[in-house]
Amino acid sequence: MTFEAECLTYGCDWKAAPSTDGAAVDVECMSHTGRSSHPGFRRLCTAFAMVERIE
Repeated sequence: MTFEAECLTYGCDWKAAPSTDGAAVDVECMSHTGRSSHPGFRRLCTAFAMVERIE
């Protein structure tokens, strides 16, 4: 799984670096809030699956 986040404050283009560690992305969000006072984030969690067809 890959975790990502982006700030929802209008005009802010901050994004967390994609990571397999969701807690690390949360820390990046908290750090951004501490620096900017921006409180809202869109958090994405993406999972990939490889499927093989068996006949």
